[in-house]
Amino acid sequence: MLARPLVQASLTLALVSLIGCGGSSGGSKPASSSSSVATSAVSSSSADASSSDTSAVVESSSSVTESSSSTPASSSAPASSSAASSNGWELVWSDEFDGTSIDTSKWSYEQNCWGGGNNEQQCYTNRPDNSFVADGVLNIVAKREDFTGPDSPEGDSSSTKTLPYTSARLRTKNIQEWTFGRFEIRAKLPFGQGTWPAIWMLPTDSPYGTWASSGEIDIMEAVNLKTVTDGGAPEAAVHGTLHYGRNWPDNVQSGAAYLLPNNANPADDFHEYAVEWEEGEIRWYVDGVHFATQRDTGWYGQYKVDGVLTDAPLGAPFDRFSRFHLLMNLAVGGNWAGNVNNKGVDESVFPQTLQVDYVRVYQCSVSPVDGKGCATIGEDATFVEGNERPIIGAVELPGPPLFVMYDDELATGLRFDSYTTAAGQISYSEVDEAGRGKVLNIVKTGTTGNVYFKVAGDPTDMRNWSTDSELIFDVKVNSKASGANLLVKIDSGWPKVSDVVVPVANNGEWKEFRITLADLIADGNSIEPGKATLASIVNTFVVDPTDAMDVSFDNIRIEGSASSGVDEFASLPSFTLYDNSLAAGLQVQSFNPAGQITASEVDEADHGKVFNVVKTGAQGNVFFNVVNAPVDLSHWSANGELVFNFKVNSKAVDTELLIKMDSGWPNVSDVKVPLPADGVWTEYRIAIADLIDNGNSNSCCPGAAALNAITNMFVMEPTGAIDIVFDNIRFVASGDYSIYDDAPNAELNIQSYNPNGLVSTSSVAETDRGNVFRVVKTAGGEGNAFFSNIAGARDISDWLNAELVFDYKISSYDTGAYLLIKMDSGWPKVSDVEITPSANTDWQEYRVRVADLINNGNHYTSQADKANPQQLLNLFVIEPQGAAMDVSFDNVRIVLE
Repeated sequence: MLARPLVQASLTLALVSLIGCGGSSGGSKPASSSSSVATSAVSSSSADASSSDTSAVVESSSSVTESSSSTPASSSAPASSSAASSNGWELVWSDEFDGTSIDTSKWSYEQNCWGGGNNEQQCYTNRPDNSFVADGVLNIVAKREDFTGPDSPEGDSSSTKTLPYTSARLRTKNIQEWTFGRFEIRAKLPFGQGTWPAIWMLPTDSPYGTWASSGEIDIMEAVNLKTVTDGGAPEAAVHGTLHYGRNWPDNVQSGAAYLLPNNANPADDFHEYAVEWEEGEIRWYVDGVHFATQRDTGWYGQYKVDGVLTDAPLGAPFDRFSRFHLLMNLAVGGNWAGNVNNKGVDESVFPQTLQVDYVRVYQCSVSPVDGKGCATIGEDATFVEGNERPIIGAVELPGPPLFVMYDDELATGLRFDSYTTAAGQISYSEVDEAGRGKVLNIVKTGTTGNVYFKVAGDPTDMRNWSTDSELIFDVKVNSKASGANLLVKIDSGWPKVSDVVVPVANNGEWKEFRITLADLIADGNSIEPGKATLASIVNTFVVDPTDAMDVSFDNIRIEGSASSGVDEFASLPSFTLYDNSLAAGLQVQSFNPAGQITASEVDEADHGKVFNVVKTGAQGNVFFNVVNAPVDLSHWSANGELVFNFKVNSKAVDTELLIKMDSGWPNVSDVKVPLPADGVWTEYRIAIADLIDNGNSNSCCPGAAALNAITNMFVMEPTGAIDIVFDNIRFVASGDYSIYDDAPNAELNIQSYNPNGLVSTSSVAETDRGNVFRVVKTAGGEGNAFFSNIAGARDISDWLNAELVFDYKISSYDTGAYLLIKMDSGWPKVSDVEITPSANTDWQEYRVRVADLINNGNHYTSQADKANPQQLLNLFVIEPQGAAMDVSFDNVRIVLE
């Protein structure tokens, strides 16, 4: 089941059983995403890009024995089940749905409009309209109707949401849990674009942390059954998947898909879906056909112990220390169903129903402790290799002048991985080629999926490479579909991906391709807004054909020189190029072919040193050159301005002033600055994006500066004789980033960690302020409220010199209470500041420099456990501590200037 868990700001191991409906975590991954998902599409992730590829779809050759009627024949008694009568399986729990209502001693309802953490479009209710028992069958019905309910996984009604569909999710949590066994469910599945039925299992206790480090077992899930896409065969696959690894968003998954024999569709009749779970191995079945196996060599757990990331024991999270409960639901839309096949939701197919004839759970009578000795083995079952346990911490990859990623073998520190939302559409292998040794061969049969080299540990910092270094590889296209393109990418976690279209011909000849890192990064994401950053690379090389293609690669490498390190002038919200002196990293140079221009520093009353340019003719300019050029200033494009003060001492008639930025002639952008009367200091401002868009005004040589590769940051070019001085030349980021003002920023959503239900949040109207955000914590309460990035972890490195500013009012508090304001990257990577309440109950303003907040570290652990500004999950966390408190907030923002 796909799930993006509620990210908690303060605790590590509390269970978050909120998972969505089948598949994986994070944001949606389009067909050409370089994130990895096994059988299911996702998040945002960025971050779950370490899942393994799904095995090819398994198709049974067995005959279908189920009745062809849409209503099941009477279920045979559990004791006569094939599983119970063979191999030692002993029935321990079941529901045959023979009554007239849902048995609440076996099942409870989830009731929320949370959307499963992955943008599903249904509200789950306990209404008979959405779930009922009739004729020996449980019916879970998804209907097209607007409904309003709690916007939280556990039904906390402090915040509500309205969604366009209703449905039901039943679970056995805190009623019945199991460790090991055989789980059988006979069901008939719904059909149509946007349907997403799932039968699955979650841990009740989460011994290895929140989702997905404590695991998830998807017995069966399917999306959009019977939907015909581009004239192809109707969608008919069912999927069996495991989720595991680290806490979201660093979780992974692996699994396989299955097609019924004789082109049967799971939406046309009842079929039995099952898993057998024993210590160290899990197997999947449809109608008794064993189609997939996963073992503990391909799953793992890593979780925090006292704030330190630690390897869980072998076998975790699907080991004898975990109790799992069952869930059954029918979701609508979301990041998987809504992003594959014909995409979106076809409301005309609703209502749709997931019908369940029975649910039966068996234990292995041979050895109930470990579940071994009762296995039902099929010779043709696919073994899913899963994922290798990643290295904890950073991996040191080779630096300049040469990093060979692949030449006969993959470089140490990298791992092969792949992503596909349609099982079996992409595969990779190493093959022998005459004169080359081993080469990497990638075969794609459809439009979905990619293969990539994943960094084996944490994201790697590749800023040690100069941006004029080159990515180089040999490529040969053996065959391809008409119109297919070849995308090669580098990525920092979806959608922070940069890609390039590699020119290829279907001729079977080897070609060399080269691109500078600067150009590759600057290309950005061709699917949706985003761009990789060398500061945090997750996948160093991604191959993504847009359609069917058989392509080979060899000698994949980066060649180049070392960079000078992180540029001091790369950070927002301001960078001063000149004020009394030139900024470090810059140098004064000139183009002066006729000796007509000079530059110097002179003293000026009330200004200190200023920069003086004197020109006596028409030729030449003076400029501030980047010592270690080129430099990437792309982060200034959104709201950055070039600002400077200047005074004309004297000038010739008709002299004009051009101010430029350039990436090397003719890639120059300029603006004509209006000249004031002589002797008058004047300020000039222009948006950096506008300056770049102006391009080169010299009609001889069209071009424009590339903001990601600036060589000269400030060029002064009068067109004739002039004596002019400049001061306080700077880049500034103007405008604020609003976190909350009447409503949360559209990029953020409000969540809470509220384990004992004593923390409430609300938007309330206040005179002269509009809506304000109120947090009330009752005595004895634990928890917090926070503004989480909907798209997942974000890089706020550019904000380190900015200020977090907000108005707050503490209306009441108990003795000993205090207030923590935090930013966090997932526990314990949390930074906070403490605000002590006072008798003043009026509104007050609080300001703190973002860098200072980050450097404070974690109030609960140590300064070393601080938020990572490159991977910030929660931008603003409110945590009253010590005792009860009623506090309100308004105008919460990041002030960039």
